[in-house]
Amino acid sequence: MSENRKRSTPPPPEGFVWAQDYRDDDGRIVKGTASRLGISYSTYRKWRMRGEGPPAMRIGTRLATRITWIDHFHEQRESEALSSFDAAVQAIEHSMRPAESRLTPAA
Repeated sequence: MSENRKRSTPPPPEGFVWAQDYRDDDGRIVKGTASRLGISYSTYRKWRMRGEGPPAMRIGTRLATRITWIDHFHEQRESEALSSFDAAVQAIEHSMRPAESRLTPAA
């Protein structure tokens, strides 16, 4: 009897990952681009349609992203978040008035 086996996904070129999770030759699950970004594959597809996220390229019929591009995207998002946080803190500190004295003046 023949087994119903899913076709195995060929590994991406060295330094790349596929957009979706896949199994390597040892049967281990390798995180794809979407999982490395912490989002679902459908969200990743929406990001690509809007031109967001790390760049990707077609290799055959599959979508692949360099691991270094994903790391660079993470670093870029982190620096954007930190700079917007710093700007928000500066705006709050700038808008605060100094504390007023609680002592009433002696007459």
